[in-house]
Amino acid sequence: MNSSTDYSFPVEFRDVDYVAALYKGNKKAVEERLRGTGLKAGLSLNGKPIIAVGLIEYKDSDLGAYNEVIVAIPVVPITESSSILNWLQLYTPLHKRKLGQYILHIPVTSNQSMIAGKDIWGYPKIVTEIKHRFTKNHISTKITDLETNKEQVVCEGTMGIGISIPSMDLMTYSFLNSIRLCTHVDVDAQMNWHPFSSLKITIQDVNNPIAKDLIELNVVNKKPVVVIRAAQFKAKFNEGLKNN
Repeated sequence: MNSSTDYSFPVEFRDVDYVAALYKGNKKAVEERLRGTGLKAGLSLNGKPIIAVGLIEYKDSDLGAYNEVIVAIPVVPITESSSILNWLQLYTPLHKRKLGQYILHIPVTSNQSMIAGKDIWGYPKIVTEIKHRFTKNHISTKITDLETNKEQVVCEGTMGIGISIPSMDLMTYSFLNSIRLCTHVDVDAQMNWHPFSSLKITIQDVNNPIAKDLIELNVVNKKPVVVIRAAQFKAKFNEGLKNN
């Protein structure tokens, strides 16, 4: 089994199918989850903070092949201004960017990925069963309990027409040994915006911790405001740098 010391930077993800959906969330629930982090909601629409859900199939990477789901809040440091202009930071060069993703949940199907994610970047990874079925026009993701094989969270729907958009790099904020890290992710991908996607989240087990947060964040059974897909996604995760 690989340990975090076996990897050199950047950690490469060479063949990935990537789906990201943005939902309008609950302001109070977001504030509660960011309390004490020094971060605040970075994107909002009609006064509601944005929640990001990623559905990701890693086919070839330095961490092996595995499936992943990400539930995150786009954030900026509390010292930054809150503005509609923050949306432009999705395309701001990483060395100038303040907008990043603060990950609440990141279940994966690989023990190797879990260990590396926790040890290198402090990501809150857990191992569980995730079943992806990605076709050209339909997405289905099911998070399932490893022991009971009971479905817990489902994200499913059609994609609709895709409109090509420029590739965007990513940035994350995380905590490793109580130190806040900022990690730059260099992305190479043909991305498509799907304005008519029907992708929705449903809950099968209300006692699941991920399901509980999705319910409280108020994104269950909601229409996403943005859905992006990159069926041939490549990324290089750099070393997380201390962020004050």
